[in-house]
Amino acid sequence: MYYFGLMLSLSAIYMIAGSGAAFSLKTGRINLAGEGLIYLGGFLCAIVLDLFARIKMPSFFAITFSFTISAAAGALVLIFCEFLYKFKHADFLLTTFITSSAIVPLIDGLISGPFRTKTGNLLATPYILPQYRFSSILRPSPLNASIFFAVALCILLELFFRKTRFGKQTQIYGISPQFSMYSGFDCNKISFTAAGVCGGLHALAGAASICGIYYTCHTSFYAGLGWNALSIAMIAKTRPALVIPVSVLISALMTYSGRYALYSNLDFDVNMLIQAVILFMIALLYSPHKRRSHNA
Repeated sequence: MYYFGLMLSLSAIYMIAGSGAAFSLKTGRINLAGEGLIYLGGFLCAIVLDLFARIKMPSFFAITFSFTISAAAGALVLIFCEFLYKFKHADFLLTTFITSSAIVPLIDGLISGPFRTKTGNLLATPYILPQYRFSSILRPSPLNASIFFAVALCILLELFFRKTRFGKQTQIYGISPQFSMYSGFDCNKISFTAAGVCGGLHALAGAASICGIYYTCHTSFYAGLGWNALSIAMIAKTRPALVIPVSVLISALMTYSGRYALYSNLDFDVNMLIQAVILFMIALLYSPHKRRSHNA
């Protein structure tokens, strides 16, 4: 029961971040800042909730405000990368990767320094109060109501791209930015909205990880989440509805491979090996040669 619930909890995080990655891919942008944004969202959520615990703010307002701050911070970071791409002609792939590479050591330094918990030897922020944690719906696992939010989010995004005018314009922009420009679309609105949604959802996934699984922001909790979310979005062909089953599949692989490694006393990280295989398969799937054959 524990591992099954943990698998579903992890799949909810993948759905939130994966739907954000899919939104960015719809516009032709590949976001490599996923891990840094998830880390940033989790860190901000943890320190804001710790601050609210001192003033005894009610849980509903504290969680809502902390999630809003996390999502806004993630959105602003990726909007800045999009601004550099649009107006300074900086490569989006490169700027997002550099941004993530800068965020991670910065937060590591803050956690090991002024924001480190005073109890225990763990490099982490103080644990959030029990009233700020998502209640388990399948004990003893950390499975919580965020799984329903994540599924609803993917379905709503699928309907957004299928049924709304702006959603269809976003997909057309991803296929041909020049056609979109000559058709009179507001291309800046499309690209900056996609960047903001992608960054915000990644940071929101980090905040949900803190309140639903870890209850503290410790160093490296983000490891693998960002890359797996990008992999899920690519495997799902940027379809938010398909993000749901792919997230469950990838989280099952990660969770039960970790369980197997734990009970088998393996000396290497099985999860990282699986992640590498998945990325390798996606690289073959999206190879230029295969795309040219398909177009022909």
